[in-house]
Amino acid sequence: MGWLDKLLGKTDTVKETEERKETGGNYTPSNGAVFTLPGLESHRFGRYSDNNKTQKKTESWYRAEDRFKEKNYTEAFASVFDYLRDDVEDNLQFHSEGKNFTFDLVQGSKKVHGSCDGETIIARVPLVKMSVPATAVMRRLLDINFNLFYCRSAMDQDDILYFVFDSGVTSASPNKLYYALKEMATKADRLDDMLLEDFESLIEAGTDHIQKQENAVLEVKYGFFRKWIEEAMSKAADLNADSFSGSISYIFLALIYRIEFLITPYGKLMNTMEKISGLYWNKKEEIPLVERNQMMKDAIKKLLDITKEEFAASVYNTKATFAITSPPLWDKLQEYIVNSNKDSAWYVDNKYPDLALIITEYGMVYNHFVHSMPRVMSDLSQVYMAVLHSDYFEALGMKPLFYNREKQELNKAAIERATKDALGRYQDKYREMNWNYAAIKYTSLYDFLISFSDQLAHLNMDTKRS
Repeated sequence: MGWLDKLLGKTDTVKETEERKETGGNYTPSNGAVFTLPGLESHRFGRYSDNNKTQKKTESWYRAEDRFKEKNYTEAFASVFDYLRDDVEDNLQFHSEGKNFTFDLVQGSKKVHGSCDGETIIARVPLVKMSVPATAVMRRLLDINFNLFYCRSAMDQDDILYFVFDSGVTSASPNKLYYALKEMATKADRLDDMLLEDFESLIEAGTDHIQKQENAVLEVKYGFFRKWIEEAMSKAADLNADSFSGSISYIFLALIYRIEFLITPYGKLMNTMEKISGLYWNKKEEIPLVERNQMMKDAIKKLLDITKEEFAASVYNTKATFAITSPPLWDKLQEYIVNSNKDSAWYVDNKYPDLALIITEYGMVYNHFVHSMPRVMSDLSQVYMAVLHSDYFEALGMKPLFYNREKQELNKAAIERATKDALGRYQDKYREMNWNYAAIKYTSLYDFLISFSDQLAHLNMDTKRS
């Protein structure tokens, strides 16, 4: 079975039934509605994941393959774009008239435009505009071309640089079309920021669809961005760099992954987060841990130099069509959470409660940084983070809160209501996804985080149905 089959969750027999298994209490069925926390209906958390295709979307993909083999190209292409369209995200527009069609799909800061005249499919996405001719820019594009499999760079009469893909309809199989559009969209979304950073003569192009966040929201996010960095630097400075090297790594990595999940930066800031994470993971066997920690510390310290205006340029509202990471291996996903929880126990026993909380958090947010996670796990992680960082969620406008920091009290009723809502939306897809509400402990913040994350780690995500 290929990677795409695994992504789609293809099984021997897949049948829809009307039977539903409830998780206890009322819940919202899996109808594609967005899960939100109370008072935060307009907020998004975490990277976009396309690891959430419904059975109906999966059937569109197989229909596309079948129709293409039958040379019914009109229906095959319509089915491909139906598969790509995320009805919750509203990421793609497709219009057809006979054998002709046009489409637009959004991937972060970029929008791909395409059309077909019945003979040839053409798609292009604007990267940047050259204000003045620059040989260095053209050389960079030539280098980039060597790493492209389906598309190529080009320039129009207005000096706008593009990625372009074209193919005859008879050779544009669903797989080819999928991977070509993914290559165009994801690489363009990343490369435009890098090009703008490296070449002052370049100007933004094709970003009109981006929606700026409200100033009040940016104020909150920028404030906590700096607050979390300063707290991490302070905690790390209080620890012995040698004997607590592992703890310092947890502090810095949890910080980066928390910022990515809760603030959801794009563009330059997201690239910076990934580079800092790479300082720990790249050449792990060659560079001592203490040295890697120092490298992360130096890079994180520079984040405090980011102005609010620079921050706002990377924190905005947009949509996506493709995930930039791959689906997780379930045993590894479970391992990260379980091992982090086990490691945190030593810090509780040795009177480092703050470090224990950071280490449990690491196991949760790491998975979202490196994997395209099922939406149900992202939704449950929102519940977890709303408890752990209730001050941040309160500042964003969440009511009621899940955790009262002053009284150190957990709002059991509100937490259970949100958990049931999150689980209930996907119970049709994951029929064996049982959650033991009685196993969740509300005796302390730490006990709750451990028991909640343990339940999440052991969810049965099997999609097979009888």
